[in-house]
Amino acid sequence: MKCQYCGSDTALPFKCPFCGGYFCAEHRLPELHACQGISKEPVRRIIPSEKAGRVRAEGAKFYRRLIFFRNLVISGEIAHVALGTLMVMFVGSSIALFNPGLMEPILLLGLAVIFASAFIPHELGHKFVAMHYGLWAEFRLTFLGTLITLISIVSPIKIISPGAVIISGEVNREIIGKTSLSGPLVNLTLSTLFLFLTPAVYDSAFETIMIWGSGINAWTALFNLVPFGILDGAKIFWWNKYVWLLSFLASLILAAASLLIL
Repeated sequence: MKCQYCGSDTALPFKCPFCGGYFCAEHRLPELHACQGISKEPVRRIIPSEKAGRVRAEGAKFYRRLIFFRNLVISGEIAHVALGTLMVMFVGSSIALFNPGLMEPILLLGLAVIFASAFIPHELGHKFVAMHYGLWAEFRLTFLGTLITLISIVSPIKIISPGAVIISGEVNREIIGKTSLSGPLVNLTLSTLFLFLTPAVYDSAFETIMIWGSGINAWTALFNLVPFGILDGAKIFWWNKYVWLLSFLASLILAAASLLIL
């Protein structure tokens, strides 16, 4: 079927609930295909001119949130995120297989949560920044990423990459760079937070979890900032070499600090 806005062929067309038209993923939102159905809604009351701008802004914000959560359910993105998170949590708990000292219920649960904290916020960082720039963005599991993550459960080398945020829309070098930077930046923030919270924790088990939290987030950021291939680092380096260097050095310092503490 062809998109009724751009005319491109699409295997999975999206039906607009307002105008009833069928559109591709890039133009499925009403504001992206000049939807005429919204304008047919009758005006209920007259709004003073000085308040009109604020009311329109608040209405648009509510509408975007409604469409966002509706699309989460329709697209199956929640299922992809849930399955990806479950795999990542198994990878986290499996560290105890190679470190018997971590074979305690509280530590197993803590490691699972820590790995999830390095995965979910990272991907959501990419998604929300992309949406901020008006792009279509959804998390999707990938076959290769899922396979590598599943292998990591039984392997001493842990790589958590079950999927990625797929982005569509008009972009430039700056948008690509900032969207790519958002994921590692979230990990660096969490790593720093865990590191500073460690001295405030008096329970040895929770102290261990905090240290692992700082380390896992730091190493996740460091890995993603490598400037090669499809990794975030390559896109950030392409956009701004100084920003890449600062973020890479920060992740390197945090990763080294976590190793020294462990």
